[in-house]
Amino acid sequence: MTTAARASRYAGFYLCLAVIAVVFVGPYLLAFFAAFKTEAGVYGTAPWSPPHSLYLANFTTVLNRDGFLRFLENTAGVTIALTAGQVTFGVLAAYAFARLEFPGRDWLFSLYLATLMVPNVVTLVPLYTMMRQFHLINTYWALFLPYLLGAPYTIFLMRQYFRSLPSEVFAAARVDGCSELRILTRILLPMGRPIIVTATLIAFVFGWNNFLWPLIVTDSPSKQVLTVGIAGLQSYFVSHWNLVLAGSLVALVPLLAIFAVFQKQIVRSIQLSGVNR
Repeated sequence: MTTAARASRYAGFYLCLAVIAVVFVGPYLLAFFAAFKTEAGVYGTAPWSPPHSLYLANFTTVLNRDGFLRFLENTAGVTIALTAGQVTFGVLAAYAFARLEFPGRDWLFSLYLATLMVPNVVTLVPLYTMMRQFHLINTYWALFLPYLLGAPYTIFLMRQYFRSLPSEVFAAARVDGCSELRILTRILLPMGRPIIVTATLIAFVFGWNNFLWPLIVTDSPSKQVLTVGIAGLQSYFVSHWNLVLAGSLVALVPLLAIFAVFQKQIVRSIQLSGVNR
């Protein structure tokens, strides 16, 4: 391949990446610009034009609205409980599927993994019926209990990573007389830190962005989460998109901060989880 052909190939490749980046980043950038504009600025300027000055009154109006800070508190509490449960039970399940030998292990894992093909909307009515039978409708318990015991995707991701770890380490630990609990806490957790961080982030993002189930299972503003509250802003402020997008930006900041802090661990875990032994 000549130098000109190689340069043309790389130029086309990076151009394709640039187009993909614009498609994914563009909506966030437009929302960021609109959140710092006045209402007249939103309708009087091009959406992709940056604000002339940072108009912070949008955030003051949204944060001072009745219930918005309560939405933040509810979302944080529910997301922390959901994340802790999914990661804890997910690590236990992934360790069992990856490193323990018991009859029907692979068949059971395949059956569990098959639930990924079932759309979440299919289980909404049965879940709602169960919550109603247990008198948990419009409570915090109903918001995170259906997701507390782990998610198939995160368990699959951690299982693949745990299987990629050297088998000799676990065999040596068992020869030395270590119990399975000691192996899990002293060997697996330190070695599996990158994938556990990734699973934690996935669970946190899911809990923070969950909308349909909280919308169905809660009807009191005191129990509603941030996504439902922001959806309510669209009807509360009618066409004031600068205020709606300011509230959306407030909801987005924690996710961006978490990703920025744990970016290296996420990339490393994705690189290594594809190696299966």
